[in-house]
Amino acid sequence: MRCADDGSKHGSGLHISVYSFSETDVDKLMYTLQDKFKLKCSIHYNRDNKPRIYIFKESMDTLINLVKPYFIKEMLYKLGL
Repeated sequence: MRCADDGSKHGSGLHISVYSFSETDVDKLMYTLQDKFKLKCSIHYNRDNKPRIYIFKESMDTLINLVKPYFIKEMLYKLGL
């Protein structure tokens, strides 16, 4: 099983780096986040043309409520907390 490489706060939203995923898998993941979790997101590319899923500002509270219970306190900065 592959996992996301990394993620971090970006402006008022959040990037999830999914560099090791295929384009098809990135699309599936993004649509799952939209459909199942009602997150507003899109695919952005870094300067090396590698994909990242961007979670928009208006979905950050929802995302934080979903994932915060699973974060160790030392990593909460990734969510801007």
